[in-house]
Amino acid sequence: MGGLCTAPTGWNEMTPLNTRSHFSLMWGTASVKELVRRAAALGYVRLALTDTDNLYGLWPFLTACRRAGIRPVVGAELTDPRRSLRAVCLVENEVGYRHLCQLITRRKRRPAFDLLAALPRRAEGLRVLTQSPAALETWHRSGVRVAAALPRRPRPGSHPLCRAARRLELPLVATPGSFFLEPGDHAFHRLLRAIDTNT
Repeated sequence: MGGLCTAPTGWNEMTPLNTRSHFSLMWGTASVKELVRRAAALGYVRLALTDTDNLYGLWPFLTACRRAGIRPVVGAELTDPRRSLRAVCLVENEVGYRHLCQLITRRKRRPAFDLLAALPRRAEGLRVLTQSPAALETWHRSGVRVAAALPRRPRPGSHPLCRAARRLELPLVATPGSFFLEPGDHAFHRLLRAIDTNT
């Protein structure tokens, strides 16, 4: 994989860092090719694919990025099965890729998977984004390279995540999570969620 799978060197680059395809089952609506095509049309030079708890779209993503001249950022959004905790893990190198694969495997195989405890043991080679102030502090104190992931622009100082990041002197990263490309796709996304939750 080498240089193809490295995360951005700076947190301030204009790179979509929390993008999900239809491989985020029952969440995303767009194919990997559609996502890459749109990113290229918008002038992005990098794009992260962070499907939920999987790397199913990795090889189509790498192929599509190579053809479009976009530098891929490999990652995944990990969830905790027992609480509403999520972390976007971006791969920096081969060690990080191996650790991400191990984390995903444990998430799939262990019903008692604890993301808060599991991540620090396999954080080398990863950059982690979280919306949880508590996880931000716990992982930072455990040596994880972590940043505060803001889904939207809050009022200065008003968001607990902003306050935690400022106190810990950690970067803030704007990462509005994307599940679809067009506003009209929202109805399809809602249908998928209704099917998944049986509501």
